[in-house]
Amino acid sequence: MLGDRRVRPGTSRAVAAAASVLLIAVTVTSCHSSRGDAESEAATDAASALNPTDRDDLAQGGTLRWGLNEFPAQWNPHHADGNLSTVDTVMAALMPAPFHTDEDGIAVPDPDYVDDVDVRTPDDDGGGKQVVTLHLNPDAHWSDGTPITWRDYDSMARALAGKQPGFRILGAVGYDRIASVRAGADDFEAVITFDRPYAEYASLFSPLLPAEYTASAEKFDAGYREDIPVTAGPFAFDGIDPSAQTLTLRRSDDWWGAPALLDRIIFRAMAPEALDSAFLDGGIDTYALPLDSASYERASSAADGEVRTALAPDYRHITLNGQSDVLSDVDVRHAIFQGVDRRVLAEAAFGAIDRPHEPLGNHLLLPGHRGYADNSGEWGDYDPEHAKKLLDAAGWRAPADGATRTRDGAPLSVDFLVPRGHRPAQDEAELVQGMLAEIGIDVRIEAVSGDELFSNYVLPGRYDMVAFVNTGGGFPLSETLQQWSGPVTRADGTPKWRANVGRISTPEIDAALDKGLETLDPGEADERINEADRLLWEAGHTLPLYQRPELVAVRTDIANLGAVGAGSLDYADIGFTDQR
Repeated sequence: MLGDRRVRPGTSRAVAAAASVLLIAVTVTSCHSSRGDAESEAATDAASALNPTDRDDLAQGGTLRWGLNEFPAQWNPHHADGNLSTVDTVMAALMPAPFHTDEDGIAVPDPDYVDDVDVRTPDDDGGGKQVVTLHLNPDAHWSDGTPITWRDYDSMARALAGKQPGFRILGAVGYDRIASVRAGADDFEAVITFDRPYAEYASLFSPLLPAEYTASAEKFDAGYREDIPVTAGPFAFDGIDPSAQTLTLRRSDDWWGAPALLDRIIFRAMAPEALDSAFLDGGIDTYALPLDSASYERASSAADGEVRTALAPDYRHITLNGQSDVLSDVDVRHAIFQGVDRRVLAEAAFGAIDRPHEPLGNHLLLPGHRGYADNSGEWGDYDPEHAKKLLDAAGWRAPADGATRTRDGAPLSVDFLVPRGHRPAQDEAELVQGMLAEIGIDVRIEAVSGDELFSNYVLPGRYDMVAFVNTGGGFPLSETLQQWSGPVTRADGTPKWRANVGRISTPEIDAALDKGLETLDPGEADERINEADRLLWEAGHTLPLYQRPELVAVRTDIANLGAVGAGSLDYADIGFTDQR
């Protein structure tokens, strides 16, 4: 996330595996709903804050005005350019997914699309294949009238496997293990066979795209660019206005499930400060807040609004470019780890927001998740004196006046990129700048356009340090595998680092990650995941800071909407408590 722009490092929107049918169950730490001081103290612990209300008790109709902080051109969430939570927010109301999650992060088949799931795992002696059979709801169909069948799953699996030229996919994790997708007893049985075990299979096909738009690279790239031509959800696409930066949905008249309560949803993009003002002025009904005390206090002051809060499956971190001249040395990276007081950064970020903000000790799992362990060891400790010793050993000498260290006449200087105009990110960078100055590292803060930060700087490796947020969920490896794993080799022999913007890898990390994905026993999988995490700390790959709260401003008369935590929204059930 750039400032508070969420970037998904993995392959798909987060879903967790079902406890009974599937292979992985995840529980998310409880947290408090936030409705101002008095109500916050009285609120009960919850993993989400949605004002849950039975749909039968809500009014029929109304228009929900939903504020966004960006307006993408690409609405295909599996496309490299569609890697934004804004895309997920809109498309979740429109597109099918075989599984949905509850507030505990447990995924079960979504009966609107999948009636049942059968899973056959390899034999104990390693014989056989892992086979997942989805029994599809025969009533489910695309907005053009075409039934949703195994062919949609087959075409998408082929497109996202990374083997067909021209497809600019977000990632191939999981799809690259699918040997085949075929019909079962009829077109409404999708039989998915894996050539290698894949524990996090329930993360796949979320959301599903029509076969027509995954059959060719041209359709995959252009079909959902500045348009949403085919859908299959409780809402239908009703138009887009790029100049006004609005996108409108209407209740689908061709939906086979429980009909949406709302008449329409109007999404409107605007700058973060404008979102605050629009909520206070009544121009929008809901929007996701940045982790910013000033914005939180403004939104909380709305007479007819509140900020609903849950602990998000997200965390903020500082990524170091392991291929920059200075940071290619692991001792320098570890010195930065120990020279940054993560607790101070968390306290500054949370400000008036009363939420737990302990430093995070794991790159892959969050506190409260099954298997979480703090693997940071000495590298997670704030220890500036030891950091100085590491720099001494690396040949960076401190001058007598305590200024910037040098080696062979060159100063120990690094650039810290921040999105231009985002005050919280600037403040955070300035805190880091002061901390690292204490150990002799000069930090130059460089503000660049938020729209260009990743495309022009981070992804090409033109940076030293950058901070953003990982948006995750119940599949710790599927969602972030390519952020930690080694590069693939291009046709010209050069490395392609994919989502690993830190450009740091080892064969041992890759092996641990791979074993974690293939291990179907949850306890053993946890061991492998934690082994990979320990190796990431030892390699100096990314400094985790803190888990973020999810803050959503909502009108008080809106139900079943807000901070969803690890769960997923049921857009059909969003409604007003009173007729508007």
